[in-house]
Amino acid sequence: MSHSGIVNNMKKFKADVAAAMAVGKEYVLGETNSVSGGGAAGVSPTFGAALWTMDYVLHASVLNIRRTYFHHGTVGLCYYCWWGRYSMGAPYYGAYAAQEAMANGSYIAQLDNGSSAYAGYVIYDSASKPLRVMLYNSEYYAGSGTRVASNFTLSGIKSSSVKAKRLTAATGTETFETTTVTNGSVTFSIAASEALPISP
Repeated sequence: MSHSGIVNNMKKFKADVAAAMAVGKEYVLGETNSVSGGGAAGVSPTFGAALWTMDYVLHASVLNIRRTYFHHGTVGLCYYCWWGRYSMGAPYYGAYAAQEAMANGSYIAQLDNGSSAYAGYVIYDSASKPLRVMLYNSEYYAGSGTRVASNFTLSGIKSSSVKAKRLTAATGTETFETTTVTNGSVTFSIAASEALPISP
């Protein structure tokens, strides 16, 4: 689920994407996932897999990969299946968060340079107006002990407040957070292994 790891691993697709675009074709990942062979019990059904899925899909979109199809293996038998073995598999939540962030967007830009554990994506509409921001702290948290947090500051915000829905574990009731914008800036504290989709 390391953001810098995802960015580094996906560099291999850049030349192929550019070649496809040069001849007017879309580049599609027809089959992809984090672990092959049906997944792994200690990896695929975890919240970390949800965060990996979210970041992987968003970064793939930054690279102009037009579609990303995840291999689910044999439904009911694979650990990374989104449905079947579990009522709702963990990676589904990451895919849902990515879809919700990009809904009605025309293009996406990455705010960070991909060299750290911290990610930021902005989704724009067709008029180049920011629709949403996704912030992500990919530092590892195992579920016990101190969960460190980092501050993320956004500036140039036109609205007086922004709304967010934290993607965190253990999950519970859907909750929206409203944060006041001061002099065009707003700061969020995001814990390790946590993401925050933000909208005006």
